[in-house]
Amino acid sequence: MAADLSQVLFVASDLEGLPYPALRETVAARGLAIVRGLVDRDTVRARLAALRDAFDVRNDARHDPRDTDAVRRNFQKLQIGANSGVNSRRTLGRFMRVFYNPIFADDIYGLRASFVTLSRFRNRLYELPTEFAVQGTDDGLWTCARIQQYPSGGGFMVPHRDMYSQVATTDHGLDYFQVLLLLTEKGIDFHDGGAYVDVGDDRLLYEDSCRSGDIVVYDGRSMHGVADIDPMTPLDLTQFNGRAVGLASLFKHLAPGEADYAGMAERARSRFAQL
Repeated sequence: MAADLSQVLFVASDLEGLPYPALRETVAARGLAIVRGLVDRDTVRARLAALRDAFDVRNDARHDPRDTDAVRRNFQKLQIGANSGVNSRRTLGRFMRVFYNPIFADDIYGLRASFVTLSRFRNRLYELPTEFAVQGTDDGLWTCARIQQYPSGGGFMVPHRDMYSQVATTDHGLDYFQVLLLLTEKGIDFHDGGAYVDVGDDRLLYEDSCRSGDIVVYDGRSMHGVADIDPMTPLDLTQFNGRAVGLASLFKHLAPGEADYAGMAERARSRFAQL
Protein backbone atom coordinates (compact mmCIF):
# COMPACT_ATOMS: atom_id res chain seq x y z
CA MET A 1 0.00 0.00 0.00
CA ALA A 2 1.29 3.48 -0.82
CA ALA A 3 2.67 5.35 2.16
CA ASP A 4 0.20 8.01 3.30
CA LEU A 5 1.67 9.28 6.56
CA SER A 6 -0.91 12.00 7.18
CA GLN A 7 -2.56 10.05 10.01
CA VAL A 8 0.65 9.00 11.76
CA LEU A 9 3.07 11.93 11.29
CA PHE A 10 3.93 14.26 14.18
CA VAL A 11 6.24 17.25 13.72
CA ALA A 12 8.08 18.96 16.59
CA SER A 13 11.44 20.62 17.12
CA ASP A 14 11.79 19.61 20.77
CA LEU A 15 10.54 17.00 23.23
CA GLU A 16 8.12 19.42 24.90
CA GLY A 17 6.32 20.04 21.60
CA LEU A 18 4.94 16.50 21.25
CA PRO A 19 1.48 15.26 22.38
CA TYR A 20 2.56 11.97 23.96
CA PRO A 21 -0.96 10.61 24.71
CA ALA A 22 -1.89 11.13 21.05
CA LEU A 23 1.35 9.45 19.97
CA ARG A 24 0.59 6.38 22.08
CA GLU A 25 -2.98 6.25 20.80
CA THR A 26 -1.81 6.51 17.17
CA VAL A 27 0.65 3.64 17.57
CA ALA A 28 -2.03 1.47 19.18
CA ALA A 29 -4.58 2.23 16.47
CA ARG A 30 -2.38 2.34 13.36
CA GLY A 31 0.65 0.21 14.19
CA LEU A 32 3.18 3.03 14.16
CA ALA A 33 3.83 6.74 14.49
CA ILE A 34 6.43 8.91 12.75
CA VAL A 35 8.08 11.87 14.49
CA ARG A 36 9.89 14.46 12.38
CA GLY A 37 12.03 17.36 13.57
CA LEU A 38 13.65 16.09 16.77
CA VAL A 39 16.80 14.99 14.92
CA ASP A 40 18.28 17.13 12.16
CA ARG A 41 18.33 15.47 8.73
CA ASP A 42 21.58 17.11 7.59
CA THR A 43 23.37 15.99 10.75
CA VAL A 44 22.23 12.42 10.22
CA ARG A 45 23.32 12.49 6.56
CA ALA A 46 26.78 13.72 7.58
CA ARG A 47 27.16 11.01 10.23
CA LEU A 48 26.01 8.38 7.74
CA ALA A 49 28.68 9.46 5.27
CA ALA A 50 31.34 9.28 7.97
CA LEU A 51 30.14 5.84 9.02
CA ARG A 52 30.49 4.59 5.45
CA ASP A 53 33.99 6.00 5.15
CA ALA A 54 35.15 4.41 8.41
CA PHE A 55 33.49 1.01 7.90
CA ASP A 56 35.79 -2.01 8.12
CA VAL A 57 34.37 -5.46 7.37
CA ARG A 58 37.25 -6.99 9.35
CA ASN A 59 35.54 -5.80 12.52
CA ASP A 60 32.67 -8.25 12.00
CA ALA A 61 32.83 -10.65 14.96
CA ARG A 62 31.07 -13.84 15.94
CA HIS A 63 28.74 -13.45 18.89
CA ASP A 64 26.92 -15.91 21.09
CA PRO A 65 23.78 -13.96 22.15
CA ARG A 66 24.15 -15.43 25.62
CA ASP A 67 27.28 -13.28 25.95
CA THR A 68 25.33 -10.33 27.30
CA ASP A 69 28.41 -8.26 28.09
CA ALA A 70 29.48 -7.95 24.43
CA VAL A 71 26.63 -5.58 23.58
CA ARG A 72 27.64 -3.20 26.39
CA ARG A 73 30.69 -2.08 24.43
CA ASN A 74 31.39 -1.04 20.84
CA PHE A 75 30.89 -4.28 18.97
CA GLN A 76 30.09 -5.16 15.33
CA LYS A 77 28.51 -8.36 14.06
CA LEU A 78 26.83 -9.77 10.97
CA GLN A 79 23.56 -11.64 11.52
CA ILE A 80 22.32 -14.13 8.92
CA GLY A 81 19.80 -16.84 9.72
CA ALA A 82 16.54 -17.63 11.44
CA ASN A 83 17.57 -18.79 14.91
CA SER A 84 18.35 -16.57 17.88
CA GLY A 85 21.02 -18.91 19.24
CA VAL A 86 18.96 -19.84 22.31
CA ASN A 87 16.62 -22.51 20.99
CA SER A 88 14.91 -23.45 17.74
CA ARG A 89 11.50 -22.23 18.92
CA ARG A 90 12.58 -18.58 19.01
CA THR A 91 13.21 -17.69 15.40
CA LEU A 92 13.56 -14.38 13.60
CA GLY A 93 14.75 -14.62 10.01
CA ARG A 94 17.01 -11.69 9.17
CA PHE A 95 20.06 -10.58 7.23
CA MET A 96 21.62 -7.50 8.78
CA ARG A 97 24.70 -6.12 10.47
CA VAL A 98 24.58 -4.65 13.99
CA PHE A 99 26.90 -2.02 15.45
CA TYR A 100 26.46 -1.81 19.22
CA ASN A 101 27.38 1.66 20.42
CA PRO A 102 26.29 2.28 24.04
CA ILE A 103 25.96 5.91 25.04
CA PHE A 104 28.57 5.36 27.76
CA ALA A 105 31.06 3.85 25.26
CA ASP A 106 33.38 5.81 22.96
CA ASP A 107 31.35 7.83 20.44
CA ILE A 108 33.04 6.22 17.42
CA TYR A 109 30.14 6.94 15.04
CA GLY A 110 29.38 10.51 16.15
CA LEU A 111 25.79 9.56 16.96
CA ARG A 112 25.83 10.08 20.72
CA ALA A 113 23.68 13.23 20.65
CA SER A 114 21.13 11.50 18.42
CA PHE A 115 21.04 8.43 20.67
CA VAL A 116 20.54 10.65 23.71
CA THR A 117 17.62 12.45 22.03
CA LEU A 118 16.13 9.11 20.96
CA SER A 119 16.43 7.77 24.53
CA ARG A 120 14.86 10.83 26.11
CA PHE A 121 11.98 10.66 23.61
CA ARG A 122 11.51 6.96 24.45
CA ASN A 123 11.37 7.81 28.14
CA ARG A 124 8.65 10.39 27.55
CA LEU A 125 6.61 7.71 25.77
CA TYR A 126 6.99 5.45 28.79
CA GLU A 127 6.20 8.33 31.18
CA LEU A 128 9.60 7.77 32.80
CA PRO A 129 11.99 10.49 34.02
CA THR A 130 13.64 12.08 31.00
CA GLU A 131 17.15 10.91 31.95
CA PHE A 132 16.13 7.37 32.93
CA ALA A 133 18.85 4.87 31.86
CA VAL A 134 20.31 7.34 29.36
CA GLN A 135 23.86 7.34 30.71
CA GLY A 136 23.90 4.03 32.58
CA THR A 137 21.70 1.51 34.40
CA ASP A 138 18.54 2.52 36.29
CA ASP A 139 16.27 0.03 38.06
CA GLY A 140 18.03 -2.82 36.27
CA LEU A 141 17.50 -1.37 32.78
CA TRP A 142 19.97 0.25 30.36
CA THR A 143 19.85 1.73 26.85
CA CYS A 144 21.11 -0.64 24.17
CA ALA A 145 22.04 1.97 21.55
CA ARG A 146 22.95 0.41 18.23
CA ILE A 147 22.89 0.72 14.45
CA GLN A 148 21.28 -1.92 12.26
CA GLN A 149 22.35 -2.12 8.61
CA TYR A 150 20.40 -4.11 6.01
CA PRO A 151 22.85 -4.53 3.10
CA SER A 152 21.98 -3.93 -0.53
CA GLY A 153 21.70 -7.29 -2.23
CA GLY A 154 18.99 -8.70 0.01
CA GLY A 155 19.12 -7.40 3.59
CA PHE A 156 15.79 -8.18 5.27
CA MET A 157 13.84 -9.05 8.40
CA VAL A 158 10.73 -11.22 8.36
CA PRO A 159 7.42 -9.81 9.63
CA HIS A 160 7.32 -10.12 13.40
CA ARG A 161 6.22 -8.60 16.66
CA ASP A 162 8.91 -7.68 19.16
CA MET A 163 8.78 -10.33 21.88
CA TYR A 164 12.13 -10.62 23.62
CA SER A 165 12.50 -6.85 23.95
CA GLN A 166 9.07 -6.62 25.56
CA VAL A 167 10.05 -8.79 28.48
CA ALA A 168 12.62 -6.27 29.72
CA THR A 169 10.01 -3.54 30.13
CA THR A 170 6.90 -5.56 31.00
CA ASP A 171 8.84 -7.33 33.79
CA HIS A 172 9.21 -3.81 35.25
CA GLY A 173 5.51 -3.01 34.96
CA LEU A 174 5.95 -0.82 31.88
CA ASP A 175 4.31 -0.88 28.48
CA TYR A 176 6.52 -1.52 25.46
CA PHE A 177 7.69 0.86 22.75
CA GLN A 178 10.38 0.42 20.13
CA VAL A 179 11.83 3.64 18.76
CA LEU A 180 14.18 3.80 15.82
CA LEU A 181 15.93 6.60 13.97
CA LEU A 182 16.08 6.41 10.17
CA LEU A 183 19.67 7.05 9.11
CA THR A 184 19.19 6.25 5.43
CA GLU A 185 16.55 7.47 2.98
CA LYS A 186 14.75 5.41 0.37
CA GLY A 187 15.39 6.73 -3.13
CA ILE A 188 18.87 7.92 -2.16
CA ASP A 189 20.61 5.15 -0.23
CA PHE A 190 18.49 2.24 -1.50
CA HIS A 191 15.67 1.93 -3.99
CA ASP A 192 13.76 -1.31 -3.49
CA GLY A 193 12.34 -2.77 -0.29
CA GLY A 194 12.40 -1.10 3.10
CA ALA A 195 10.54 -1.22 6.37
CA TYR A 196 6.80 -1.78 6.61
CA VAL A 197 4.05 -2.31 9.16
CA ASP A 198 1.06 -4.60 8.61
CA VAL A 199 -2.30 -3.08 9.55
CA GLY A 200 -5.10 -5.59 9.00
CA ASP A 201 -4.75 -6.82 5.43
CA ASP A 202 -2.71 -3.80 4.35
CA ARG A 203 1.08 -3.47 4.35
CA LEU A 204 2.19 0.14 4.78
CA LEU A 205 5.59 0.74 3.14
CA TYR A 206 6.15 3.82 5.22
CA GLU A 207 9.77 4.46 4.19
CA ASP A 208 8.52 5.51 0.75
CA SER A 209 7.55 8.82 2.39
CA CYS A 210 10.15 9.14 5.15
CA ARG A 211 13.51 10.88 5.32
CA SER A 212 16.77 10.60 7.24
CA GLY A 213 16.25 11.82 10.81
CA ASP A 214 12.65 10.62 11.13
CA ILE A 215 11.85 8.61 14.27
CA VAL A 216 9.56 5.58 13.98
CA VAL A 217 7.59 4.21 16.94
CA TYR A 218 6.16 0.68 17.28
CA ASP A 219 4.54 -1.07 20.22
CA GLY A 220 4.30 -4.73 21.12
CA ARG A 221 1.25 -5.31 18.92
CA SER A 222 2.80 -3.86 15.75
CA MET A 223 3.55 -6.46 13.10
CA HIS A 224 6.51 -5.10 11.16
CA GLY A 225 9.53 -6.12 9.12
CA VAL A 226 11.98 -5.11 6.40
CA ALA A 227 11.36 -6.10 2.78
CA ASP A 228 14.43 -7.21 0.79
CA ILE A 229 16.76 -4.25 0.24
CA ASP A 230 17.76 -3.83 -3.45
CA PRO A 231 17.62 -7.61 -4.05
CA MET A 232 18.94 -7.35 -7.63
CA THR A 233 22.07 -5.46 -6.58
CA PRO A 234 25.24 -7.58 -6.30
CA LEU A 235 25.97 -8.33 -2.67
CA ASP A 236 29.14 -6.67 -1.37
CA LEU A 237 29.63 -7.09 2.36
CA THR A 238 32.88 -5.15 2.30
CA GLN A 239 30.91 -1.90 1.91
CA PHE A 240 28.44 -0.14 4.20
CA ASN A 241 25.41 0.22 1.93
CA GLY A 242 21.65 -0.33 1.86
CA ARG A 243 19.35 0.63 4.71
CA ALA A 244 20.44 1.69 8.21
CA VAL A 245 18.62 2.70 11.40
CA GLY A 246 19.57 3.62 14.95
CA LEU A 247 17.81 2.13 17.98
CA ALA A 248 17.78 2.95 21.68
CA SER A 249 15.94 0.06 23.33
CA LEU A 250 15.60 -0.55 27.05
CA PHE A 251 17.36 -3.83 27.86
CA LYS A 252 17.67 -5.68 31.14
CA HIS A 253 21.18 -5.36 32.56
CA LEU A 254 22.42 -8.94 32.84
CA ALA A 255 25.78 -9.38 34.51
CA PRO A 256 28.41 -11.37 32.60
CA GLY A 257 27.58 -15.04 32.91
CA GLU A 258 24.13 -14.41 34.37
CA ALA A 259 21.94 -17.32 33.25
CA ASP A 260 18.73 -15.40 32.63
CA TYR A 261 18.98 -14.87 28.87
CA ALA A 262 17.40 -18.20 27.92
CA GLY A 263 14.76 -17.71 30.59
CA MET A 264 13.83 -14.30 29.21
CA ALA A 265 13.60 -15.74 25.70
CA GLU A 266 11.27 -18.51 26.89
CA ARG A 267 9.09 -16.05 28.83
CA ALA A 268 8.85 -13.91 25.72
CA ARG A 269 7.79 -16.85 23.56
CA SER A 270 5.17 -18.10 26.02
CA ARG A 271 3.82 -14.65 26.92
CA PHE A 272 3.70 -12.91 23.54
CA ALA A 273 3.78 -15.54 20.78
CA GLN A 274 -0.02 -15.74 20.57
CA LEU A 275 -0.68 -11.99 20.40
